[in-house]
This record gives sequence, C-alpha cells and structure tokens, in this order.
Amino acid sequence: MTEYKELVEETYTKLQAEEWAKGIKYIHANNGIIETKYNSEDVHYQENKEGGKSWTVYKNLPKQSLLDRFFRVFPNSTPIRRRN
Repeated sequence: MTEYKELVEETYTKLQAEEWAKGIKYIHANNGIIETKYNSEDVHYQENKEGGKSWTVYKNLPKQSLLDRFFRVFPNSTPIRRRN
C-alpha cells in the first residue's frame, strides 16, 4: 500500500491549496461597490443597491503558480515531489 503514498500526498496537497484559494484575502467597499478578493486572485464585485449587478473577474492562474503561493503562505507544508 505504500507504493501510492507519494501520489496520495500530492493529491492531498493540491486539495489543500485549492481550498486555501477559495479563502477571502480582503473585502473593500467604496462608492456602493463591494470588492471581494480571494487568495486565488479572483475578484468578485457587487453593487450595493436595489437590483445591483454582481460580476467576477477570474485570474485563471496555472496550478503550479497557485501551489507556489500556497507554499509561500504555509512554508511548513511539504512541497510536491516530482516523480521521474
């Protein structure tokens, strides 16, 4: 069963990074617009009025970039080992 240990660790780390990316980095309100920025660099805008619009701007970062930022925030996490 230990033959898949690295694969399980890699998948677990990716899932942790994806969950972290959904977290909120900051919320900013100005002139009736609420801006919510997530750790994945996606930004959601919402107009704070009756019938206001809401939209999201997606950053679409590659997975490796997301993992790099995750390891910068959590330096004690184990980086993914590449198989040869």
